[in-house]
Amino acid sequence: MIQLQGSPTAPQALDAPDYLVSTRVTTDAGEQANCLRGWSQQYEQLVPGTFEGRVTEICFDGLQLFREHTTLSIQESCQIQDDAFVIGVPVQMDGYSWCDGWEVDLDTLLMHKLGSESLLRTSNNLDLIAVTLSLQDLRDHAATVDGQDISAALQRSGSALRNGMLAREMRDFLVTMMASLTATPSMLAHGAIRKALKEAVLGTAVSLIGNVGQESTGPRTSVGRQQIVARAIDYMRTRIDEPISVGDLCAELGVSRRTLQYCFDETLQINPLSYLKALRLNGVRKELRLSEPARVAVQDVAARWGFWHLSRFAQEYRHMFGELPSETLRASPGEIGALLPERH
Repeated sequence: MIQLQGSPTAPQALDAPDYLVSTRVTTDAGEQANCLRGWSQQYEQLVPGTFEGRVTEICFDGLQLFREHTTLSIQESCQIQDDAFVIGVPVQMDGYSWCDGWEVDLDTLLMHKLGSESLLRTSNNLDLIAVTLSLQDLRDHAATVDGQDISAALQRSGSALRNGMLAREMRDFLVTMMASLTATPSMLAHGAIRKALKEAVLGTAVSLIGNVGQESTGPRTSVGRQQIVARAIDYMRTRIDEPISVGDLCAELGVSRRTLQYCFDETLQINPLSYLKALRLNGVRKELRLSEPARVAVQDVAARWGFWHLSRFAQEYRHMFGELPSETLRASPGEIGALLPERH
């Protein structure tokens, strides 16, 4: 990552640099998942095409601001540390995304659900901007500046808030802030500027959290159906090389075929078998990208992920990723996300 820690020409006017500004570009959904610090994420490409991703990240004084763009629809399983709170808003998207059962459009604010993993199915061409804040910083700011205890509001916050006015305000605020800092990152060398920016973000976040529950729409998908999907995914991942059938999933989860189908359609907009195939294809791709061509055979990797018909597998792989598995294997393994040149 690019750490902008230049030598200031007037040391007396600047605090010790303690910030980071970086941009990464990727060509693989799995790589994209590893671009953010402090996050445990797993991405799977769910639709055919050539994936392109970009993440710009700014970190200072316990605050993380990032903007992420993905060209294709992917599933994101996301979790951050327990002492953080995340607010995000789409900047642009094709159609709708879905987060923990909520239908997400440009009027939707996304919020990290405390103590749980979020499941996000993105639209094509999703451009999302978000900020990660310390829970303690939020509580302290609310208590000191507004004289309020926001603990209850934080606990009742869901994964989404449908409010067009608040979404526009947060989007405009974060986009303007990121544009200024990426254009002139050296501003962050000034402690006074970092403090003012952080106070502005905390104030905006506390105001937004105070609105939670007033106009929030419930998730389209019930918690029960979301839990069925989560259990099904766990079952698939632990038996990824086995010939799992819909009947196996139904027996394991204790649900009917129709219920399982409805749960996946509502939560991920994909049927269970198509999801399982996408999961396996993404697993093969990740392993091939990390392997040395001289020491690995495509058919062995494919077999480990449950593909026994090599020619059919190659066709399905090419349809999904736009290249043959042998081409993926021959490509030189690189760093996770290429760094773009620093902007001045």
